[in-house]
Amino acid sequence: MNTRLPIEQLREAYLRAILAGELPLAERIIREAIDYGLAEEAIDTGIIAPAMVAIGDQWASGEISVADEHLATDISLRMITLQREAFRVARRRSSTTVLLAGAEGERHVLGLEMAGSALLHAGFDVRMLGPDVPTEDLASTVARTGASVLGLTASRPETAMRAQRAVALARQFDTSLGVVIGGAAAEHARHLGPATAVCTHVGDAVEVVEALAQRAMLN
Repeated sequence: MNTRLPIEQLREAYLRAILAGELPLAERIIREAIDYGLAEEAIDTGIIAPAMVAIGDQWASGEISVADEHLATDISLRMITLQREAFRVARRRSSTTVLLAGAEGERHVLGLEMAGSALLHAGFDVRMLGPDVPTEDLASTVARTGASVLGLTASRPETAMRAQRAVALARQFDTSLGVVIGGAAAEHARHLGPATAVCTHVGDAVEVVEALAQRAMLN
C-alpha cells in the first residue's frame, strides 16, 4: 500500500522530468500540483526547490553534466513563472461572480449546468439559479450579488426575447455587466448591447466568460 503524500510523489516525478529535460511533462506535474490544491509556497518548497537541490548534488558528484544542470534550471524557472501566473488568474477568477440562469419560461438547462461545472472548475464564483427564473427576479439578483457576468440559456425564440428583457433590466443596476447567452435560440438574442457574447459550445464557456470578466474589470 502506498502511504506517501502526493507532494512526495509529485516531487519525484518532477525531478525525473527535469533530469530528462522534459518541459511539457514538468508543466503537467506542476499543473497537477495546482489542481490538487497545493499552495504556491508548498509547490516552491516541497517540489521545485528540493528537486533543484538534488540536481545540484548530482552535478557536483559528476552524475550529470553542466548542460543537464542548466536545462533543469531553465525548466524550473519557467515553472515558477507558470505557477505565479496560474495563481494570479485563480485569485482573480475567485473574485468574479458569474450568475447562471434559464430565462423566464426556459426549462432546458442541461447545457447551462455543464457550462456552470466548467466555470466552477476553472475557479469562478458560480451562482446557479436554475430554470425558468422570472425576469424581475433575475435582474434584482444581479444587483444583490454584484455579479460581473450573467449567463443565460434560451432554447426557443420567446425565451430568447425574455432574456433580452432580463438583460435590459439588469443593466439598469450595472451598465458594465457582461452577458453571455447560449442555447438553441441564442442567435435570437444577439442584440443585447455591448459586453455581450453568444456561446454556442459548452467548451467555449470559460474562454468567453474570461473575456467578459476582464472587460468588466477595465470599465
